[in-house]
Amino acid sequence: MMDRSEKRRHKRLGVQYNISCRKVGSTANRAYDGHTVNVSPGGLYFETATGIFEQGNLLKVELSIPPTSGLLEFGGKIAGFAKVLRTVSASGRYGVALQFCRPPKLCI
Repeated sequence: MMDRSEKRRHKRLGVQYNISCRKVGSTANRAYDGHTVNVSPGGLYFETATGIFEQGNLLKVELSIPPTSGLLEFGGKIAGFAKVLRTVSASGRYGVALQFCRPPKLCI
C-alpha cells in the first residue's frame, strides 16, 4: 500500500457551519447558501445546492459560528474573501473548494 503524504499547508477541521457567499463583481447581488465540510486557516470546502461557482471566481464568504460554551458564548461570524480552486458535482449537490485570499476575520 502506498503512503500518501499530506501536501496541504494547514490541517483541516471537519466541521459543519452555515456559509453564505456572494460573487465579487457580479451585477446580481445574490447570496448563495451552503454548509462547510471542512475548514482550515488557508481555506475551506463547502457543499451547496447550486452549481453557479467556477474555478477562479472570487467570493465574499461568511460563516455563521454557533454559540459555544467557553469559547464564543454568543456565537459569531467569520468573514473574508476567497478564490474558488475547484468544484465537484455529485448527486445533485455541488462541492466547492476555496482558498482564502488573506486570513478571514472573526466578527462577534
